[in-house]
Amino acid sequence: MAEKPEFDPSELQGYYAQDFEIDLSWMKKPTQHQYRWKCLDNRWQSSHRRVRNGPTLLKAFRDSTPTDVYVSTSSWLNPIDLPRLRDEEAAYPILLDHLVVFDIDVPPFCITNMELARQSAVKLYDWMKDRDEYAFMHVSFSGSKGFHLFYEDLQREKFQIPDPKEREKKVRTERKKLLDLVASAGHTVDTKITADTRRIIRLPGTVHGRTGWKCNIVDIETLHKPFKKWYKQLDRHDNAIKIPRKSTTPKTTRVKSKVDGEPVNVQTNTISIEVSTHVAGTKNRSALMAWLPYSWGAPQQAVTRALAYIEDFKFGATAFWTDGERTLMLVPRAIPREQLIKITRKLKVNTLHRELKERQHSWVRITGKLSEELDWEKELLPINVLGKEANAACVWPWSRSHLRLSSRMGLSIESDEAELAGNDEPSIRIAQRA
Repeated sequence: MAEKPEFDPSELQGYYAQDFEIDLSWMKKPTQHQYRWKCLDNRWQSSHRRVRNGPTLLKAFRDSTPTDVYVSTSSWLNPIDLPRLRDEEAAYPILLDHLVVFDIDVPPFCITNMELARQSAVKLYDWMKDRDEYAFMHVSFSGSKGFHLFYEDLQREKFQIPDPKEREKKVRTERKKLLDLVASAGHTVDTKITADTRRIIRLPGTVHGRTGWKCNIVDIETLHKPFKKWYKQLDRHDNAIKIPRKSTTPKTTRVKSKVDGEPVNVQTNTISIEVSTHVAGTKNRSALMAWLPYSWGAPQQAVTRALAYIEDFKFGATAFWTDGERTLMLVPRAIPREQLIKITRKLKVNTLHRELKERQHSWVRITGKLSEELDWEKELLPINVLGKEANAACVWPWSRSHLRLSSRMGLSIESDEAELAGNDEPSIRIAQRA
């Protein structure tokens, strides 16, 4: 099988028109799900017919060339032309069921990171075995950065609520409670997937448009084995990329060149967005925002360790993101600088500790890195908001600007309007670094 360093999505032109099968038998009623796909020209399309099996879905593609195919995690009485959640004019859709789906991603795509994702998937699978209200369906390799775990919700009372709006609201509320339990147990999952009843997830049996690897359903016995021992048996396009053994070296590293025969150091610059820890509109207060040390371990281990400090210092609600290797932590509180200096010394968050002493605040990266070749590296993914039970014990007011920042980055935190400090907008800059 030929393998190339990059996958060209145009290779998928006519791919699904061949003698191709997509197995939808894992769904109770495929006709109640919505199907969407991204086309070769980056347009999105939805199926305008009910899909009862794989051949019906292939017909729905018609003349389009799907590069990525998705299915709704919810079942609907009418999944065709499903209105958005904020659409107040359309008739409210009737939710019939909602699968519990956990998305575990460890970017960038490489064998080492897929092994970390596999280990996280196994731990979550073992943890969920004690929850009798959910029945395991399957786990699938996404085709790129991780795994999806699917569960059936056996608690049917909420799906009998007469009012469709209240029914969907109840389901979303219960999913958020489950997510809090999952996060409190130290599991790192994408918080946007599980609780969103309007969410779509990659359809097993279809090709990932950036890698050429298929989204494969994996049996549990296989999942418990190291990724390197079985990934070559996974289905993929003939020209799928070769999975790197490790993450490629960031383009910010120095390379050697020569000028007039003499070696010199050349650096490739990257651009990212950074935010100040200073609470805008206050004189001497900062939020605790920092990338956790490498020594704290992979994201799941780092979050687990951070939870102990959240409890010790009574930080209250704390938001976490990851770039796949390190973990970004934000305590959106307006903490006096002298106190924060002492706290960061105890935490051994050395960069923030040093810059608070020298500059009175710190600039922290909150996006991936855009190289001069216009490639994004290490994009951030939200993990969760943890420690909310300690909110009442926290002595510092909320930082208004950092609460807004957290919300914009995908993690909303509820706060008391009477306990807000500073201005609405955080201080943000675009930074170029070597």
